[in-house]
This record gives sequence, C-alpha cells and structure tokens, in this order.
Amino acid sequence: MSPTVIPTAVSTVAPTALRTAPVTTIRVTNAEEHEAAINQLIEWNHAPDAANNPALEALADAVAAYEEAAGHRPQPPQTLRGILEVEMFKRRIRQRQLAEILHVTEPRLSELMKGKREMNLDFARRLHTILHIPAEVVLHLSA
Repeated sequence: MSPTVIPTAVSTVAPTALRTAPVTTIRVTNAEEHEAAINQLIEWNHAPDAANNPALEALADAVAAYEEAAGHRPQPPQTLRGILEVEMFKRRIRQRQLAEILHVTEPRLSELMKGKREMNLDFARRLHTILHIPAEVVLHLSA
C-alpha cells in the first residue's frame, strides 16, 4: 500500500480522516493555498486531539517552507520594548520576572519599555551582560 499524498491545494477534510493513512507530502505553492492552509491550521489546532494529528504537523511544515521560500521572515525587533518582549517570550517569563533578572524595579522597567524613561549606561550594560543582547544592538537602542 503506497502512502497517501495530499494534493497541493489544501482541502478541508477533517484531521481524523487524514490520519487513516500516512502523510508524506503537502505542498503550498501560492498565496491562495497559503491562506487556505493557515485557515485549516487554525481549525485543526482548535480540535481536542490536535496534539495527535500528524497532518497538522505536515501542513505546518508546508506553510513554513512556503513562507521561507517567499521571503516571509519577520524582522528582528528594533525597539527596546520589542527586544524585551521577545526575550520574555523566549524565557517564558513575565515583565515582573524580567525586572528581577535585570535588577530593576518593575515600574522602572515598564517606563523604559514604554519610552517614558531613557535607558542609562547601567541598564544598557545589564542588557548586554545579563541578557546577552549584542552591544551593537544596545548602542543602537540608546542612540
């Protein structure tokens, strides 16, 4: 028995129907298919058995491959707020925990992130030494 190949166009078949046979290839080749694939991913991701759905993973890989090939890469954040939000996301922490890590008060960190307070040399040094944010990025932020 040969493996099932899902057609290039994304169908709206229930994820359980696709699990009956191994999924080998899914391709997203244009913007219309990409949009349909994203909608399908959202639908499948809300299913109670999403974790056990190999079709969901295969479709996510196909979407990622299309986005990579089409140049859909997010730009790194250019603001202090953006950089710190990414850092909090990576570490799976909240702003209060980040303030503790950086040895500043939470209100001060909040003011820095909102742009209500200027970053001083001590805080810039902490970004570089504690969070390992490249010095060039820190200097660009403080300019």
